[in-house]
Amino acid sequence: MLLPDLHTFMIFAAASLALYIAPGPDMILIASRSMGGGFRAGICANIGICIGITVHMLAAAFGLAALLAADPDLFQVLTWIGAAYLLYLGVKTILTARSGLAVEAKRPDTAAAMIRQGLFVNLLNPKIAVFFLAFLPQFADPSRGDPTLQILFLGALFNAGGFVFASGIALAFSRVGPWLRARPSVWRWQQILSGSVLVGLAVNLALPDRR
Repeated sequence: MLLPDLHTFMIFAAASLALYIAPGPDMILIASRSMGGGFRAGICANIGICIGITVHMLAAAFGLAALLAADPDLFQVLTWIGAAYLLYLGVKTILTARSGLAVEAKRPDTAAAMIRQGLFVNLLNPKIAVFFLAFLPQFADPSRGDPTLQILFLGALFNAGGFVFASGIALAFSRVGPWLRARPSVWRWQQILSGSVLVGLAVNLALPDRR
């Protein structure tokens, strides 16, 4: 069975949503490209980001699935790594909320250039790398089937959801970007909310018997 139990899936969905909305290089890139070049520019950056996510997903699935199946204790190690990173990300997001929105309205010459930039930014994004290499495999339960297929399935869900969410960001920033840039307090409150959600998820992951 590729889909985890309901409780685990709800935690996965909440974590995915928190990572979608947490301000980071991917979101900043899409916001910048959309404000500078319109919806098409944001979508091109989004495509590059999704290609990068696919690379992370394949590395996680084929690099860790065998270890997960052979050594159940690895689940606990990954739990603490994932929780620690989410806590770090949440606290950092809250502490840097005063920095506001700092994006650069810059438009590459071609669609290919924008896609390549999205790919490059995502592959070097530690948030996504740690998510797939330390957090996503926690939701693969060997007792429910092949861990590799479970990781690929959940990774595909994360990627599809992220593409839809980021497309909405591209549309919104292409239309209201100038308004938001003129009101940095709105962005700061969004950062505080995102950071608080990530801290709560870190605490949840660290609790025993979370499954």
